[in-house]
Amino acid sequence: MLVRLLLMFVLAAWPASAAEWRAYANARFGYAIELPADFITANEAVNGDGILLRSQDGRAELRVFGANILDHDFATEVDSRRAIDANEGWWISYDKSAPAWASYSGTRGNRILYVRAVALCDSAAGYFSLTYLKAERKRYDLIVSHLVKTLSAPAHC
Repeated sequence: MLVRLLLMFVLAAWPASAAEWRAYANARFGYAIELPADFITANEAVNGDGILLRSQDGRAELRVFGANILDHDFATEVDSRRAIDANEGWWISYDKSAPAWASYSGTRGNRILYVRAVALCDSAAGYFSLTYLKAERKRYDLIVSHLVKTLSAPAHC
């Protein structure tokens, strides 16, 4: 009986969108990531930078994009993006990085922002940025974890 209850709890807590993923590879910058299969494509950048997706209920937004690093290094690029988010009112409460990746997250009102960046070839960076409601944190923690694991640079970088 206890095993059955635990199994029911785990299945109820596991988001349906985390069970299925679709591969996305960006031809311009060479990064790859697995996207939640139930997110709907809202827009693709004309210049090939990336893609904007929304959850089916419209309450979460996922941006996946690449950017050229023009006048500085990867760490400074991420610092600049973090500063832009802070200036837009996001209170950054988590910030961790290494030479080839960086993550930060924060809150604004009833929403959470999570950003992940990876260093790419040819002085570029690949990102995902996910915003969602605080009330849905448990559901999106699993999605963020999978996105972090799958955002990657080409093997030859």
